[in-house]
Amino acid sequence: MRSLWLVARREFRAYWTSPVAYVVLAVFLVLAGVFYFSELSQFVALSSRGGNNLVDVNQQLIRPYLYSVSVMILFILPLVSMRLISEEKRQGTLEILLTTPAPDWAVVIGKYLASLGLLAVLVAGSALHVAILYGFGRPEWGPVWTGFLGLFLTGAAYLALGLFLSSLTQNQVVSAAAAFSLFLALWLMHSLGASASGTLSRVLTYISFAGHFDNFGRGVLDTSDVVFFLTLSGAGVFMAVQSVTATRWKP
Repeated sequence: MRSLWLVARREFRAYWTSPVAYVVLAVFLVLAGVFYFSELSQFVALSSRGGNNLVDVNQQLIRPYLYSVSVMILFILPLVSMRLISEEKRQGTLEILLTTPAPDWAVVIGKYLASLGLLAVLVAGSALHVAILYGFGRPEWGPVWTGFLGLFLTGAAYLALGLFLSSLTQNQVVSAAAAFSLFLALWLMHSLGASASGTLSRVLTYISFAGHFDNFGRGVLDTSDVVFFLTLSGAGVFMAVQSVTATRWKP
């Protein structure tokens, strides 16, 4: 267990000793600010026309903002996951890591935990915009907490799947492109499910990230949604461990 935390701490520090974390954080915060300002402008215009009793800050401002951020991390997180193992392979340092006393699972999970740390920083940055609202109004805490929980769980599942894809290649561009394609496909399954019918429709709707995240955004904490994201996260990490272990035994 100690080796796991050593890997996680090393990896998390590595983010901040290179431009990666700063560039990702800067791009994320700027785009989140743009989305927030856009949603806020629309909300203010709606309030002016309809009166305060006709608007709901949670459903008409915070929920659309969180949905926009959830789409944004779909584009941002492949830039984080692409380097997790691919870079080690490219630099030839993965073999060195695998010869240390740290077991394979500790190396992989340590890297995953470090990426979750960066995700937590991104989510906290987006939460600052919502926190401003509490200086001017009284949004309900429940939907806000569930919305950000859904945002973090969605990102955690993305990173786990991206980690696995990163373990399959030493080319970071290929890893990022594959991750983005997979993330986009999983998000769009909801639309495909709506256009299908029968069992296919139910399957596509169930595996859609958008459908599960929408429940969090509405303030609904359903255990099936939590289990869905945790299961995918666990599956992604497990496959990454198996992939790295297989690398050890390659001639």
